[in-house]
Amino acid sequence: MAQFSNADEIAAKIQKLFEPGGEGFDALVGALNQACIGVEGAAKRRAPARTGNLRNSITHKVEEGEMTGHVFTSVPYAPYVEIGTGIYSSQGDGRKTPWIYVDPATGEKVFTRGSRPHPYMKPAVDNNISAIEKCFEGII
Repeated sequence: MAQFSNADEIAAKIQKLFEPGGEGFDALVGALNQACIGVEGAAKRRAPARTGNLRNSITHKVEEGEMTGHVFTSVPYAPYVEIGTGIYSSQGDGRKTPWIYVDPATGEKVFTRGSRPHPYMKPAVDNNISAIEKCFEGII
């Protein structure tokens, strides 16, 4: 293992490089934004579009202070679309017995065992790892 007598000095210089106002800060924020835009686009392409509400709600946010990027949706039913419900839940924690509910659009009673998952967010990340990494090439 290589050891540096000035490791603390090197670490401080790297940290300063990526601090707000540092030479690499804007490039890093730009790369993070590009990565998020790519994941957002992939999620929108994969999301089911019965009304288009879910697809249209997918967006991203970069938090420069934390140097994090988030791709998200504020639609309350989004997790149920991603992981499914009832016996079909991809996490295995859905309701195990069928149930009846009243469809708010039609007023009709509906018998269900749940809905199958339609993953869109996780595959948007998993299938684009190399594209995400490419956003950061030459910066880190």
